[in-house]
Formats: sequence, C-alpha cells, structure tokens
Amino acid sequence: MTKFLIITGTQDSGKTTTAGMVYKELLPDAKDVHLTDGVGNVLPIDDVLFENGKPKDFIAYMVVKDKKVAIVSIGDSPQYLKKQIENYLNEVAYFVCCLRTQNRESSSRRMVFADYADYPKEEFWVEYSDDESQKLAVKKKTVIQIVSVII
Repeated sequence: MTKFLIITGTQDSGKTTTAGMVYKELLPDAKDVHLTDGVGNVLPIDDVLFENGKPKDFIAYMVVKDKKVAIVSIGDSPQYLKKQIENYLNEVAYFVCCLRTQNRESSSRRMVFADYADYPKEEFWVEYSDDESQKLAVKKKTVIQIVSVII
C-alpha cells in the first residue's frame, strides 16, 4: 500500500524547494529515474530544478533501495494532484507531495485526506527563514526526516 509523505507549509514557504532537495538527496541511491516538469516535458535527471531563481515544479519517479518512489511538487490544484496520485497509487511505496496547510473546501489537502483516507500518511512541516543565507539550511532537517522514512 502506498504511503503518503506530505510536505506541508504555507504559500511560498518552500515546499517545492524541499521536494527538490528530497529528490536530490535520493538521487545517488536511485535507479530507473524519470523526471518531468509540470506539463510532462522530460528533464535531465540532474536538472537543478530552479529557473530564474525560483524553484521549478516537477514530477519524479525513481527506485531507491528497491522501493518505488514518486515525488510531485505540484500540489495547488486538486484535480492535477489527484491525476498524479491515480497514476502512481499502489504502484509506488511512497508518494511524496506538497500541500498547503489550509484545509479549505475543494483544496488539495482536503482531497488527499478525504479521498485517500485509508492510506497511511506522514506530514513533514517546512521550516522557513527570511535570512537569505539560511533558506536552504533550515529545510535540511525536513529533508533528512523524509529521506530516512524512504531509506
């Protein structure tokens, strides 16, 4: 059964950046890696996942230590996220996704928790810093927590 590993935070808190850091941390131990942007264009597996100084939305599939993993950074659209979940559900051991903290009606958060209520879930809160030199460093703890669940 697929386990959801949910990267949670407010708007612009760094959920996509954190997902990218998880991807990069898993990459050295991964095989059968497939990486695309949000519209399905294939990206090189060593893509920096940043464009014009901003994190780039992506979908990754990989096998890490014989466990299939999907990472979807795009969580703002419930319809889009549901489509990605359905593509990977019960095919992967772990489905890593990004969700905003707001549990509004028709939100991605509500959809995941309602439509997939029987699936195990673990949430990881994104830490945020206004200090430019600390923006990535504060996310490292969350990245390590997620990676340790997968590995």
